[in-house]
Amino acid sequence: MRNGWLASGRSSLLLSLAFILFFPISVAAQTWRWTLQDIDIEGVGTSITADHDGNLHLSYYVPIGGQLRYAFLPAGSSNWYKMTLEGGLNSMDTGITVDSSGNPYICYTPASIRYAHWDGKKWSTQEVDPGSGRIAFICSIRVGADGRPMMAWYLESGTYLRFAILKDGAWFASSIDGGDSLPGKWNSMVLDSQGFPHISYSVWPVGELKYARFNGKNWLINLIDTPNLRKYDGGQRSMGNSLVLDPQGNPIISYYDEESLRVARLVDGRWKQEIVEKLPSFGTMWGWNSFRSTLVLDSKGHPHVGFQSKLGLEHAWWDGSEWHSQLLVSTIGAPHFENSMAIDQDDNLYIPFRDPADGSLRMAIGHPVRPSQTASQNDPAS
Repeated sequence: MRNGWLASGRSSLLLSLAFILFFPISVAAQTWRWTLQDIDIEGVGTSITADHDGNLHLSYYVPIGGQLRYAFLPAGSSNWYKMTLEGGLNSMDTGITVDSSGNPYICYTPASIRYAHWDGKKWSTQEVDPGSGRIAFICSIRVGADGRPMMAWYLESGTYLRFAILKDGAWFASSIDGGDSLPGKWNSMVLDSQGFPHISYSVWPVGELKYARFNGKNWLINLIDTPNLRKYDGGQRSMGNSLVLDPQGNPIISYYDEESLRVARLVDGRWKQEIVEKLPSFGTMWGWNSFRSTLVLDSKGHPHVGFQSKLGLEHAWWDGSEWHSQLLVSTIGAPHFENSMAIDQDDNLYIPFRDPADGSLRMAIGHPVRPSQTASQNDPAS
């Protein structure tokens, strides 16, 4: 089932949005009512998270001046508070998380791996693992219940997936995987109930998806999907991966090849892969940042994926028996939406993205609509 805002520019995008708002297409169980919100004049490499109070925290890169920016949206507000944390930086990606007090932590990759942290009074920034080599592509960051941040990133010059944890004011870094297979260009990290890190990551251009978990002593690595496991049907598996743990602690991973969005789940000790949606080939339009998926779980434990394709910016969700999808914003030119996604405790979805019409940073907000709700109950477009 699909609905969409098929638009060639800002005005037609808003007209299509208004149609969806007042004439929502119903599905079994529920769907989402979407609104749009402006954030900044531009922004790429986005990462977003919601804290326990429903406040939103967003990190992104502004090419003008090479700026790392942080934006904060209080719960129930439409007014973003934005600030530049560092300038003069190379092109990069960002990752963000918050601790139990709602303080934000950011990793970013401007040829080095860097760390920014708000301690409740002031921001501080620093380089992590200096002298290790050139850093690029994706980084991931999480904070344990003990307040210790952890990061994972790709060391481009050494082709390693690296990991670091902050202990007693010092960063301790090590390699998880390495070699000519280029592990970790796309990576995603979460922590389990014991505070141990789990990381999904790409092995490119071989086209393999791997999963590493720390058991308190060692990293255990599993090969999840590879072209050698089945007939190769096009594209490089593992790109744009995103990891969550379900309520029982089992991993679920969303990822691409060039012709589909996939999900891998650990079920009864065995990995199972499925195609969420077949996609038109990216062809010559793709770049590494064309493959951005973010996986989150709603209050029922059902997965949602915000992702981009040659069609545009999409939202896919599992209702307990099958996958559904919505086309939110259509592609204009190269499919570089620079999107990420978060979900709050009320199952509202937040997808910041680069608007293909003018390059501005905007956010699509999805409010869950139950079958009993009608069009007359929907709010007008903001």
